[in-house]
Amino acid sequence: MPLFSVIIPVYRGEAFLKGCVDSLLAQTMGDFEALLIDDGSPDGSGALCDALAAGDSRLRVIHKPNGGVTSARNRGIQEARGRWILFLDQDDRFYPHTLASISEALKLARPGELITWPFSTWKEVHAPDTEPFTRFSLSELGRFYAWGTTHYVWTKLFDRELLTAHPEIRFDESIQDGTDDLPFCNLYCEQLFADAPAGGLLLINMAAYYYETGNEASVSNRLQPLQPWHLTMFWDLFRDYTGRYGVPPRDMRLILRQCLQTLAYGIYSCQTPEQQPAVRALLRDPRLREMLQYMKRHHLDSPFYIAFRMRLPGVIRRLSASSQADRRLLDRADHLDRLLRRCK
Repeated sequence: MPLFSVIIPVYRGEAFLKGCVDSLLAQTMGDFEALLIDDGSPDGSGALCDALAAGDSRLRVIHKPNGGVTSARNRGIQEARGRWILFLDQDDRFYPHTLASISEALKLARPGELITWPFSTWKEVHAPDTEPFTRFSLSELGRFYAWGTTHYVWTKLFDRELLTAHPEIRFDESIQDGTDDLPFCNLYCEQLFADAPAGGLLLINMAAYYYETGNEASVSNRLQPLQPWHLTMFWDLFRDYTGRYGVPPRDMRLILRQCLQTLAYGIYSCQTPEQQPAVRALLRDPRLREMLQYMKRHHLDSPFYIAFRMRLPGVIRRLSASSQADRRLLDRADHLDRLLRRCK
């Protein structure tokens, strides 16, 4: 049994896959297997997987019919043999120290602690001058959110035994727009912390994942029209953080700001008449209204707050467009919201 199973979904990955795999073979510790899940790729990615695996027995290739990244990740969980599971996207890379740093964190981790790490868009990173690890209790998860890693499966270490014992913790294969990470992470953390209420997070204070920004075909570079699960995933996070984990209101500000910004981008991405019922349904959803009430009650600001509160999709679209361009309109809305709260 290897210590780590690294799951790599592959689809149209010819331009990036070799660099991704080379980053694994360059690790300073080698106790791992890598599962290259060829998701019915129509290009030469499947043959490239086979060629790469022929050179190293730690690489395993699984060819399957196309089902999307969620299907590929679930197949990887099913096939994994390692004690711990990691996820790596085909156009990204691990730094040479990644697996060694995670291995060191495992030696320090307490029962019920989720090991996590930052990502970077810099090809080289250096060890911090501070302590190598930081602990966060469950009530400090809101403060941890500022690290920007909460949403992503590729910044976390997953217990294969827990996943095997709970087959309901899997990726939702109906999600095909790149927002599958957070629902999976929510499910996993609910079970992990239910089994160990004194658990929390153990953060490696050094980037351990290189995120490639040059792939124009990445789903993160496309419009993402509203889908039913977009509000659900933030609602689940909000419900767990405020209820299950006891995160104080002051630490919920960034989470709710990002929630509204993401939903606003979903509204901006709905650019056809057929997509407008989804926008109207979101603005009437009682879960969104409850989150807005929470923001009002605890004086948590957002440049999108007034527009969501008054159900103004046109204004939401303009603000979202501003967030991707010169930001002047967004900044003015942010200033107005803060000013109104100070006047109350």
